[in-house]
Amino acid sequence: MSPARQQRLLSLRRPADRNASLLGIALLYAACAERGLPFDPAALCYPPRGKPRLPAGPDFSIAHAVGLAACACRSCGPVGVDLEPAGAVAASALRLALGAPELARLAAGEFDPTTAWVMVEAVLKAVGLGIDAASRVRLEGERACIDGRVLQLCRADLGPAHVVWLAHEPGVTGLRLIEHQPVDFAPLP
Repeated sequence: MSPARQQRLLSLRRPADRNASLLGIALLYAACAERGLPFDPAALCYPPRGKPRLPAGPDFSIAHAVGLAACACRSCGPVGVDLEPAGAVAASALRLALGAPELARLAAGEFDPTTAWVMVEAVLKAVGLGIDAASRVRLEGERACIDGRVLQLCRADLGPAHVVWLAHEPGVTGLRLIEHQPVDFAPLP
């Protein structure tokens, strides 16, 4: 990877955070290899504000939380993935992040706070916006809208301990979840 990105990783205080970032890149490599696409970690671009990208590769999104990492790839069109441990987000933490319609639905019990946050974050990652745009996301069942764009939401089932959602443009078929065990990758320092 680029020297700037290496420096950024080394600046992370916790080894677990460094390892999670590296595991996300390893998952991206595995996804590219699965598709027969070349992968050069030095080609990864990390805009100061915006979504990381691979100029000659698929659109991708990486998420990690508490020892779990995920990578979603899509050859045509944007994709976003987010994950959290179940119950990790309190409703009070969302009062400044979500818009009034989503807060009302949350209060009505239509979804739990962690699910709401993970869905919103997946949408933001798909469209390349930061959390400052979270209040503009509208959740409508398994669809979301932001700034006139409609995205499909898809839950990935990793068991009851984690909440994982993907966001992508409508029309995706053949979504597959490929699991890798930590031993599939080289030990990380």
